[in-house]
Amino acid sequence: GIKGTFDPSLVNQVTTYGNGAVRATTALGNNTQGTSQVTFFGTEDIGGGLKANFLLENDFDATTDAKSNWGNATNGGETYVGLSGGFGDIKLGAPNSPSLDVSGRTPFGTKIGSGFGTAQGLSHVRENNQFVYATPTFAGLTLKVASASKTTSGTAANLGTAATAAASKSDIGLTYVNGPLKAVLANYTQSGVHKQTHGYVAYTMGNLTATYGFGKDERVTAVAAATTTAARAAGKSSNYNVAVAYAMGATTLMANVGRLDDKTTNNYDVKISAVGAKYDLSKRTSVYARYAKQTYDNSTNALIAKEQKTTAVGIQHNF
Repeated sequence: GIKGTFDPSLVNQVTTYGNGAVRATTALGNNTQGTSQVTFFGTEDIGGGLKANFLLENDFDATTDAKSNWGNATNGGETYVGLSGGFGDIKLGAPNSPSLDVSGRTPFGTKIGSGFGTAQGLSHVRENNQFVYATPTFAGLTLKVASASKTTSGTAANLGTAATAAASKSDIGLTYVNGPLKAVLANYTQSGVHKQTHGYVAYTMGNLTATYGFGKDERVTAVAAATTTAARAAGKSSNYNVAVAYAMGATTLMANVGRLDDKTTNNYDVKISAVGAKYDLSKRTSVYARYAKQTYDNSTNALIAKEQKTTAVGIQHNF
C-alpha cells in the first residue's frame, strides 16, 4: 500500500540570543504538526501464523519542489523488513525505537510545542542498523527491545585505513494500557556517550486526556560546539511536562508546560509553555494553530537562544 502526509505551515519565530541579538522570521515551514512523507508498506501471509512485513518511508519538505526531495540524503524516514506472529513482532533496518513511544507524550507529538529534544532532553526517533522486537501484549503489557550494532565510518574502512567506530546502542520500552490509563517507560543507552530514562502516564476522562511526562538524562561525554548550538558539558539533567488535550467534536484544544533542569556546569535550564488547536475538516484533512514559548537560562552565547517564541498556522492532509 501507499500512504503519506503533507504538512506545510506559515511560521513566525522571534528568537532572542544570549548576547541580546534578536532575529525575527516569517516563512513557510514544514512538519509543524505532522511529518510530510510518502510511505510504501506491505504484508504477506506466509503461512503457519507468520506474516512478512516491510515499510519504506521517505520524508520530504512540503515547501520545496519535488526534485529537491526525492533521493535527498537529509530526508530520513522509517525503513524495515520483518516477521510477525504469535511470538510477537521483529523488525530489521531502521525501525522506530521504543523511546519514540515516549517522545510523543504530549498532544503536540514531537513537533512545535512539545519540547521534543529541548525541554524533554535528548530524544530519540530511530537508529540505523537496528533490530527491534516487540512481545505480544499480555495483561495490558507490551515489551519492546531494540539494539543497534557498532558501525564504522571512514574512507575504505574495510581496507584498514582510518575509521571511527560508533558505540553500540540499546533501547528498552514497556507499555501498559488498561482502559483509560496508559503508561510508557523507556531506557536508552549509547555506550560511553549518553543515557536516558523517560516515560509518561496518561489518563482519559471523557473528552479530556491529561498526561504527566518525566525523564532523566546523563551525558557521559561533552558535546562540542556547532554552528547553531553552543558546547554543552557532560553531566545530568531531569525534566517533566504536564499536558492536556480536550476534544469537542471536530475541534481539539491542547496545552503543554514543561521544564528541564540542567545539572551540568552549563546550567542551561529550559522552560516551555504552549497552546494549540486543531480542527478536522474531514477524516484526512485538518487545519491547526500553535503558539509556543521556550526560554533558556544562563545563555550568554550568540549561538544559543535565550528566548524563542513561535506562532504557526497550517494545514495537514493525509492520504
